[in-house]
Amino acid sequence: MTQGDEMNIAFQLETLTDSDGSPEIVKIECEPTTAEAGEEIEIEELSVGSWEFRFVAPADFDETYPLFKRFGRYRLSAQAVCDACSEAWNQHA
Repeated sequence: MTQGDEMNIAFQLETLTDSDGSPEIVKIECEPTTAEAGEEIEIEELSVGSWEFRFVAPADFDETYPLFKRFGRYRLSAQAVCDACSEAWNQHA
């Protein structure tokens, strides 16, 4: 990145439906990016009950970041997504 570029984080999150029918985050990857953070989520159904989500969040995200609330329609709480992203980013750093 060059000086003046704002660092954001690109995330790739995979969920799988467990035996109770609830979604579970099973994989998350992240990397720094200069791509713009926003409220767009790229979603791909990998197989029945398995989804992949790709999105960019600002480096200073928290559970109030509006994009995280959009995961509610996939039965994932904003807090669960935020916690998983925070953990992945901390392990990456």
